[in-house]
Amino acid sequence: MRKLVLILFSILALSSYCQDKNCSEFKTGEFEYSNSNYSEWKINRTDSIQIEISTKNQIEIQSSIEWKSDCEFILTCRKVSNPNFEHLIGKIFKYKIIKTFDDRYICISKGNDIQPKHLELEMIKMN
Repeated sequence: MRKLVLILFSILALSSYCQDKNCSEFKTGEFEYSNSNYSEWKINRTDSIQIEISTKNQIEIQSSIEWKSDCEFILTCRKVSNPNFEHLIGKIFKYKIIKTFDDRYICISKGNDIQPKHLELEMIKMN
């Protein structure tokens, strides 16, 4: 009996640390990166378009967004405001949300020919 109580207590304690991902809360809104290396970039996302704007030099990158599931999406770059970034047009970026919190999420940006390594990013929802 004592072992059963100990097992039940352990299961309850562990389950309180488990978190359900509520990815749908992050499908739309205004976001910014928590990483200071990307702090100049602000993101505005609707159900079909994501616009990233650099507050430092006003570069705007517009991408279509396709949700594969509540926690996975694909961005396809459609338009850039600066000719130096035209190589991004048509490029595909795949993301997977791996953890959510009240006002932020952590995702993996999968590597591609523009970004060879996977990146782990934390995004803060501003509204």
